[in-house]
Amino acid sequence: MDSLRKLQQLFKRFPGIGERQAMRFAYFIATADEGYVRELTESLNAIRKNVRRCTRCFALSENITGGKCPVCNDPIRDKSLLLVVEKDADRDRFIQSRTYTGTYFILGGLAPAIEKDAATHIRLYELARLIETEAKAGLAEVILALSSTPDGERTEALVFNQLEKTAMNEVNVSVLGKGLSTGTEIEYSDAETLANALKSRTKSNE
Repeated sequence: MDSLRKLQQLFKRFPGIGERQAMRFAYFIATADEGYVRELTESLNAIRKNVRRCTRCFALSENITGGKCPVCNDPIRDKSLLLVVEKDADRDRFIQSRTYTGTYFILGGLAPAIEKDAATHIRLYELARLIETEAKAGLAEVILALSSTPDGERTEALVFNQLEKTAMNEVNVSVLGKGLSTGTEIEYSDAETLANALKSRTKSNE
């Protein structure tokens, strides 16, 4: 396989990138000036060296202290609320929107609606352990903030079923309410939509 084709195959592994777009990226890199390619290479190496996952919420961060990211270490965050999202980009969207003041947990994906072993695609048991631990320290509500898609709905059901098995007598589980239309992904929602969805959230078993 020649260098261009190899680079194309690597770009195709990016989320949402098809064959033609991947090849355009490869041609761009092949014709870019040397300074740009060097800076890109240095940035990639820096990410691999410096970015780590938070041991509590699993968010990626370059500023890990005591195993935790800045959000988890923030004393001002409302520890009674836990927002469960699919990926880092979803968490970042909520942070940018300034519509939520609690803590986060990143599932690492969604459970495919058509797979039997769907639970293996998400951090289901890690979430259950975190809730069990933090319920003793004042956690009162877990908000499932997942995309309004079939995979998102399957994931909500799996999470709720798992949490029902956990000792969480005083912890409520809710889901985002009106504001997110069917098929909507959290990452692409605006601040007003997220705010409305949070305000109108409902218990997941209602």
